[in-house]
Amino acid sequence: MRAKTWLGVVLLSGSTLAYADYNAGLAEFRQRNFASAVHEWREAAEQGEGQSQFALGKMFENGTGVKESLDKAYKWYRLAADNDVLEAQVRMAELFLSESIDGRGPADAVEWLERAAQSGHAGAKFQLGLMYLEGFGIEEDAVAAARWFEQAADQGHLQAQNNIGSLYENGRGVEQDFSRAFDYFNKAARQGDAMAQNNLGALYARGRGVEANHAWAVFWFATASRNGNDVANANIQPSLSKLQDKTVISPRVNIRSGAGTDNARITQLTQGTVVYVLGEGEGWSQIYFEKDGEPVLGWVATRLIE
Repeated sequence: MRAKTWLGVVLLSGSTLAYADYNAGLAEFRQRNFASAVHEWREAAEQGEGQSQFALGKMFENGTGVKESLDKAYKWYRLAADNDVLEAQVRMAELFLSESIDGRGPADAVEWLERAAQSGHAGAKFQLGLMYLEGFGIEEDAVAAARWFEQAADQGHLQAQNNIGSLYENGRGVEQDFSRAFDYFNKAARQGDAMAQNNLGALYARGRGVEANHAWAVFWFATASRNGNDVANANIQPSLSKLQDKTVISPRVNIRSGAGTDNARITQLTQGTVVYVLGEGEGWSQIYFEKDGEPVLGWVATRLIE
């Protein structure tokens, strides 16, 4: 499978630089005076200032303030990359990965990714991990993939946290360790990564790396499903069958985003609706139910269900 996850590059940085012309160009850019920004950056770029070279490359690539030209963009990216501008090294790799430059391909991206990764770029480490894992542009090496994923994960890269979690779960490139898999899935899941949320739910359902808990499994499956993970939706039912179901006993009850009336109302349920209890405390129950075919998590006063 080809590596499809691109690194993503911030267009311009507001960091303090040695060349005042870069900051002058940035000020013009922010005022949407694009031709003036190009003038300022070109002067600094021609003096060898890396950030201005990268900025000028972006302007040529996007056709902003100048006639669009990928060839000229590539020229300035290359100069900036040679000047150790991480964003430029990453952009060079992206162009090679997408085969946008004639005669260059994924194998040519490796050099620039490794340079950026060695300098600490988490996205470059993640992309290298993908390439090593899939043998894309480089010889397949699960051990190297795991090393790069783990480094990126420890820098907070969500997809890398999910991927190294999967490698620990399956014992690929590392010794199998469900506890470490749980830790990495948990980190990414709590920051909103839908794939990690599904994977965390699976560990709870199977009791791997953590004590089996079908309430938590349903919670994470439902959360992943609502975040767009289709696999998670199919995983809900087996764990749901292990939970206690109750019925709404009042004509109409408010379902809230948290325990207590101070929390926002997310919907209402009518008498007879079946819900599944995930947890209870201080007169409130966290519940799971489906509405319009979609999984929903919410809170309801415990006295209103039985």
